[in-house]
Amino acid sequence: MRSRLQLQLKRCDAWTRNWLLAIGRLLHLIICAVSCRLRDVAAQAGAETSLLAIRLTVNRRLHMAERLLWLFVLVGSVFAVYMLSELQIARYINSPTVISVDRDYRGWNGTLPAVTLCYYDHIDSFKANELIQDVWNVSIIDEDYFYIMDFLYAVVNATATNYAELAKFASDERFDQVDLYQIIHTINRPFEQVISSFDADFQVNVEMVMTERGSCYAINAPMSTMLSKKDADYEQIPQPLTCQFGKQQCFIRMDLYESTGVLDVHSPYEVSASEANIIALHKSDEITASFKVLETVASNNLRELSVEQRKCVFNDEETSNLKVYSKSLCLARCRAIMALEMCNCVPFFYPFVEGASCNPGGFECLLDFKWPIWALHICKCPSTCTEIEYTMQTVKKSSWGIKGNDESGVIDMATSSFRWDLIPPKVRFRRDVVFSFEDLIVSFGGALALFVGVSVMGLVQMGYVIIFNILLDIIKLLRFIHAFYLRAGCRRRATKPLSPDHSKKNISRAETAELPLFEYVN
Repeated sequence: MRSRLQLQLKRCDAWTRNWLLAIGRLLHLIICAVSCRLRDVAAQAGAETSLLAIRLTVNRRLHMAERLLWLFVLVGSVFAVYMLSELQIARYINSPTVISVDRDYRGWNGTLPAVTLCYYDHIDSFKANELIQDVWNVSIIDEDYFYIMDFLYAVVNATATNYAELAKFASDERFDQVDLYQIIHTINRPFEQVISSFDADFQVNVEMVMTERGSCYAINAPMSTMLSKKDADYEQIPQPLTCQFGKQQCFIRMDLYESTGVLDVHSPYEVSASEANIIALHKSDEITASFKVLETVASNNLRELSVEQRKCVFNDEETSNLKVYSKSLCLARCRAIMALEMCNCVPFFYPFVEGASCNPGGFECLLDFKWPIWALHICKCPSTCTEIEYTMQTVKKSSWGIKGNDESGVIDMATSSFRWDLIPPKVRFRRDVVFSFEDLIVSFGGALALFVGVSVMGLVQMGYVIIFNILLDIIKLLRFIHAFYLRAGCRRRATKPLSPDHSKKNISRAETAELPLFEYVN
C-alpha cells in the first residue's frame, strides 16, 4: 500500500514538473516573440521619424555596449524634455503675467476721483418727529420722546467700528421688529449741494448709499450703486467723469450750504472703505485738493487666463456672488457674511447681502464677538486687474463767511466748498501676459527639437506606426483564436461516438449486399 502511494506521488511530481517546464517554455517563447515584435516596431518607428537613436538602440548588428550607450542618450533626452516641460507648465500656471511701466502719457485719458460725503448731522428733525409719532405714537410732550430720539441718533451715527450706543437699546422690545435700514432712509438729510465740473454737459452722478460709515452720498462713484439693494449689472452702472490729460483742466467742485461732513476720496471703481484720503469739511471752509494718480491698466489677453493664473479679477466678472467686482466690495461682503454666521443677522451697513437685518439685540451679539476687529485680518480678496490709486499731493484750505439780510436783521450764513482735481501723470503700470498658451506650446516644440530631434509630424508618424502595429497584432491574435476554436470543434465532432440509431441509419453498401433477397408474396 505504501509503495503504491509513493509511486502515485512520483507520478504526480513528474507530471507537475513537466507541466511547469511546458509553461516556462511557453512563456519564453511569448517573451521572445514580444521582444522581437517590439524591436521591429521600434525600428519601423525610427525609420518613419528619422530618429537615429531609436534605430541604433534596436540595431542587433551593433555591439551591446554601443546599443546601451544610445539607449542611455535617448532616455536622458526624454527625461530632459520632461523636466523642461514641467517647468514651463508650472510657469504658465503660476506666473504667466508681468507688470511693466508705460510712459507714453500724451494720449492718456484720466478718470476723476470719487468722493463719498458723510454728514456730521444725519437727521432731518422734521422727518424724525413724524416717524416717532407714526411708528411709536409718541409726541414731543411724552416722556419717551427724547429716549426714542436718542435711539434714532444711535442708529444714524452707528458705523461698522462704533455701534456700542446702538447695542444699549437691545433690552427694549419696542425696537426688535424695526427695520433700521428703512429708518435711516426715512429720516436722512437730503443732498442739497451743487455739483459742477470742467465739463458742463456731463451730469455727475450722485447717489445715496449705505457704507460702513453709515448713510452717505457718493459722487462720481459708479461702483457705489452696488451698495444699494438694486440688482444691477456692469453695463447698467453709470460711468465716471473722465478727461484727456494735457488738453483739459480736470476738476469737480461741490458747494455745500448749511452742511458739514467728512469726505473720503477714492477710486470710482471702489467703495468707501479706507482712511487714506479723509478730509474734514467744516462750515465756511473752502478746500482745494490736488491728487496724483497711479493707474494700472490691463490688456485684453489677460481675460484668456484664469483668475488663479493672473491673480486678479476684472470689474465686470462675476465672483464671490457679486455681479460687479471690486476688492473693497468683496471685503465688505466677507465681513457681512461673518456677522451672519456669528449672530444670524446682517448689519444694515450691507443691504446688498441677503439675510435677516440686525436689530439692537443683534448688534449686542456682534459687540460680544468683537466684530469686525478680527474679521479685518481674516477676509482676503483678490485685487482688480485695473486699479486707480489716488494720493493727495497738495491741499489749500481757507475759511470765510457770507453775511445776509432778512427782515429780522443781519444773519451769518456759513457755506463751504470742496474742489478736487488731477495732476496729469507721466507713468502708469500695464498688466500683460508674458507667457501665453501659445508660448507654452512653442516651448514644448523647442524642447523636443533640441533634445530628441523630433517634430509634431514625427510624433504623429510614430503614434501611427505604433497604433497600426498594435491593431495588426490584435487582428492576427483574433484570427488565431478563431482558427483554433474551429479546429478544436472539428476534433470534438470527429472523436464523438455515434449513437445506435444513427449507426442503423448509416448502413454501408457492403452490409446491404449481404441482406437476403426480398420475397414477394402475391
